[in-house]
Amino acid sequence: MEKQEKKERKLLTENRMATVTKRETSFEGLVSQLENGEDGIYNMMTNNKNTIFQPKVMITKADVEEVPGMRQLREAIKIWEEKLKTASGRDAFIIKTAIIELRKDQYVLKDAYRRPIIPKNITRSKHYMPLDSDFSFDDEGYIVPEGVSLCDPKVVSAVLCNYSLLKQESWGEFEKDLWYLMQEFDEVADAALKDYPLYDRICEYKVDGLQNTDIQEKIQLEFGIKHSVEYISSLWRNKIPKLIASEAEDRLLDWYFTTEMKGKYKKCSRCGQVKLAHNKYFSKNKTSKDGFYSICKCCRNSKVKKP
Repeated sequence: MEKQEKKERKLLTENRMATVTKRETSFEGLVSQLENGEDGIYNMMTNNKNTIFQPKVMITKADVEEVPGMRQLREAIKIWEEKLKTASGRDAFIIKTAIIELRKDQYVLKDAYRRPIIPKNITRSKHYMPLDSDFSFDDEGYIVPEGVSLCDPKVVSAVLCNYSLLKQESWGEFEKDLWYLMQEFDEVADAALKDYPLYDRICEYKVDGLQNTDIQEKIQLEFGIKHSVEYISSLWRNKIPKLIASEAEDRLLDWYFTTEMKGKYKKCSRCGQVKLAHNKYFSKNKTSKDGFYSICKCCRNSKVKKP
C-alpha cells in the first residue's frame, strides 16, 4: 500500500496485536473479576500456565545500583535521547533504532544477573491448614456461624466457586480438615438441591466451567425455561448458597437440640410435619402455650394451601 494509505488504515499486524491484547495483572486482581473465582482462572488456562501469569519486569533503582553495567547502559540511552532531539532524517531513524536496542539490552542484562521467578504450577500450599468452625445463638435463637462454617452463605459460595480445586486438593487427604469439609459439603448440597433440579444443573455446569450464556442455552433446551444471564448469576451467587447454608443450619439445630440440649418439637397443623419448636420453623405467638403458631412458617408463607 501507499504510505498515505497505511497512515489512514492504522495497520494492526500480528506482532502489534500481541502487544495490544497483552495485559499484566495480579492473581488476586484476576480472581476478583471472574464469577467463578479461582476456578474461572483454571478453566481459562492452556497447557502453558504462563499464558496468563506473566510477571511484570521493570528496571528499578536497585537494578541500576547492583546489576553490573546497568548504570553505563542507562547513561548511554540518555546520551542518545539527547542527540535524537536535534537529529533528522536517516540519522534520526538510526538513533531511534539504537535506543530501542539499548532498552531491550537492559532487560537482557537484568535477566542474566537476576533471573525473574516465573510460576510453573499455580497451586495452593500443601501445609496443614485447620478449618475451625463454631457457632452461637443470637437473641432470636438463630445460629451465628463463626469460622469456616457451611451455615454461612459466604463460605458456601466460596466453596462452590472453588469446588474443583478444593476437591482436587482434598483427594485422599483423610487426615486434613479440608477432606471432611468437602465430604460434608457434598452431602449437605445434595440434600438441599434434591427438590431443585434446575439449581442442581446450574451448579453442575458452573463447576464444569461453562459461561452463563452457554448455561442459558442448555437449561432452555432441558427445562424449556429461558432465564437471563443476570438471573443465573444471581442464583449462583445468592439463592443457591443460601439454600445450602439453610440445610446445614437445619442439621446443626437438629444435632444441638437432640444431643447437647433437649429441644421441643411440634406438629404443623397444616402439613402434618413434626418440626423443632424454633423461630426458624414457627413464627412466635405470645398467646400460644409454647409461644409459637400451630402452622409452620413454610405453610404460612406458601400461596397454595396444602390439604
